[in-house]
Amino acid sequence: MNISELVEIFLIGLLGSMHCIGMCGGFVAMYTLRKPAPRPALPYHLFYNIGRITTYATIGGVLGYIGSFAMTLGKHRGIPGAVLLVSGAFMILMGLDLAGIGGKRGLFEYTGITAMTFFRRSLHRVLALESAGGTFLLGLLLGLLPCGLLYPLFMHAAGSGGFINGMLSLLVFGLGTVPAMLSFGYLVSRIQAHMKLLLYRIAAFLIVLLGVRSLLRGMAFNGWISFGTYW
Repeated sequence: MNISELVEIFLIGLLGSMHCIGMCGGFVAMYTLRKPAPRPALPYHLFYNIGRITTYATIGGVLGYIGSFAMTLGKHRGIPGAVLLVSGAFMILMGLDLAGIGGKRGLFEYTGITAMTFFRRSLHRVLALESAGGTFLLGLLLGLLPCGLLYPLFMHAAGSGGFINGMLSLLVFGLGTVPAMLSFGYLVSRIQAHMKLLLYRIAAFLIVLLGVRSLLRGMAFNGWISFGTYW
């Protein structure tokens, strides 16, 4: 995985973080209001972000390992190229969906996990905690929330070639969302709605580019184009 690719993933997180605020900002405000007044808020925010990034990176690493294992097994049957082609196609579709091209945005975000009993019970118990450690657990849990920005990056992780690459992809994405999540009150009150939508659409466009890159890699694996140029 090269530096330009990691920079692109970081920018997806940075530009798309307004969406993260929309999904998780209420929980951040909730634990901030529930914490004991004398305690500083920064440790709570840091632990929360470390928790959700840990979940992202772990899932990314596992998907990267599974993808690399499948590629190794099917090395002589065209599976590596097929995995990259499929993941690239899905990333492009998801990016177009996030940008609102072809209809309503958010088609891939409705998974029903928030309605599951284990999720609701776990969320209730974690929110009852008033320590910074509790916000770390909250971050771990909310890292499982359905997110249109995450899914294409999970697909990218699956075709990244291994656990480390998959983990690194989601770690960099998570770090890109941290600035906005740490200062969401300030940002939300000053960035106009149309500007938030523009930033989100730029992030979606970068996801499409990431998908195109994956497609080109798949073509290279299949010998349709020059291998070195797009790897």
